[in-house]
Amino acid sequence: MIKDLINKHFDKLSESDIDTLNYVLHHIEECSQMSILELAKTCAMSKSSILRMTQKLGFSGYSEFKYSLKSELEITDNQPNTDLFEIQLNEFKKSRKMFHNIQMDPIYEQIYSADTLYGFATGWGQKNVLEELARNLMSCDKQLFIIPAEREFDVILSRMNKRDLVIIISLSGDLNHQMDTIKQLSILGIPTLSITSLRNNKLAELCTYNIYFESTKLGRFYGFEHRSFIGLFSILDLLYRGYLDYSLKKGKA
Repeated sequence: MIKDLINKHFDKLSESDIDTLNYVLHHIEECSQMSILELAKTCAMSKSSILRMTQKLGFSGYSEFKYSLKSELEITDNQPNTDLFEIQLNEFKKSRKMFHNIQMDPIYEQIYSADTLYGFATGWGQKNVLEELARNLMSCDKQLFIIPAEREFDVILSRMNKRDLVIIISLSGDLNHQMDTIKQLSILGIPTLSITSLRNNKLAELCTYNIYFESTKLGRFYGFEHRSFIGLFSILDLLYRGYLDYSLKKGKA
């Protein structure tokens, strides 16, 4: 399984490798049909970089890597790919690595200096995490106003200005219904921070700042798809702790 190979060879992988493999894991069927040039173009990498990435995973080349993707599609997902507790540790490790590869000070400064913080999330799990972030920021004397639904997002847009910050949390980053609103934020020059599980997505392209997390499908059980959000929870906790540290140092300066 590709996930097992990623976990096994994780320390060999670069940030770009991880971003590309994140894309592949969420688009296995499409990627299993792509040529090496098509995947390289989709993930903004060179052909040689894609080839080296597959070799880091132990494949002889791209053809063997693609064959493995096709084989994976034939395997039922009724069982977890690996031990559920191991998935938790790997997800946390990958999310933490991606977080520490980001220059966070500009994001902390944007939060620190913002007149108003707005937050919008898609999905039940994402909204729960956003509420936790709002609670933590409140203890840092920063209020995060949570936008409850897309209709309210359109209404509140007229009240926002360049001294605000809008935080948007999405699993895939493909917010089809809200994309026009987000484009307006970009046009108006209102700072935005996307928090998504994938690097190559429309939301991240339009936002001023980007933070990424790992999210793993656990399998289908009891009639429902199960997905882990421990990576998202850990990223938001790191953001809170980092901002707390930044604001305390800023106050002493």
